[in-house]
Amino acid sequence: MTRKYHRAFEIAYFGLKEGLHTYDYKIDKSFFETIGVDGSEFEEVDVDITVSFLKHTNFFELKFIINGFVEVACDRCGDLFKLPLWDEFDLIIKLKERTGQVEEDKAEDDGDIVFLSKTETVIDLSEWIYEFLTLSIPMHRLHPDDENGNSTCNKENLALLEEMRERVEKNEIEKEEESNKIIWKGLEAFKDSNKNKH
Repeated sequence: MTRKYHRAFEIAYFGLKEGLHTYDYKIDKSFFETIGVDGSEFEEVDVDITVSFLKHTNFFELKFIINGFVEVACDRCGDLFKLPLWDEFDLIIKLKERTGQVEEDKAEDDGDIVFLSKTETVIDLSEWIYEFLTLSIPMHRLHPDDENGNSTCNKENLALLEEMRERVEKNEIEKEEESNKIIWKGLEAFKDSNKNKH
């Protein structure tokens, strides 16, 4: 993501007193456009993110709590459904005197600790909000099972997909059989021509 500040997600830490500060963010589809990333995979986004910001002299402790849902297509049946999200992430930001030192330390970032030059006066949370939001969405997006453990997927869609799969399989088998016939015919012709030579 291009490094660009987004005022709505900035914390002007320079003037803050040491101690705990809390920030609430309402995230919808417009968030992706604001930060310049593609959010087209989400039909709807309704997520609340609470950031606890604990300021110390030379470092900050942040906790991101994510709660809400995204509307996505089910990987199994293709129907849209509301995927509930709940997750939390911790982050430590350490302040360094020199920009060069910050660049050196960035090479050692372990994901939970990041470095910021003391010449900066604000922290832009938008990139971390995006990163943690996407990390909170599972790789496999499936309709949840009902209370009896049965899939809540669209049964008609599943039946159509199964029918299409069977057709493709049948077509592949027919193609393979046809290919085998051509190979056998070729072998027979080869055998015949060898017999005629002798």
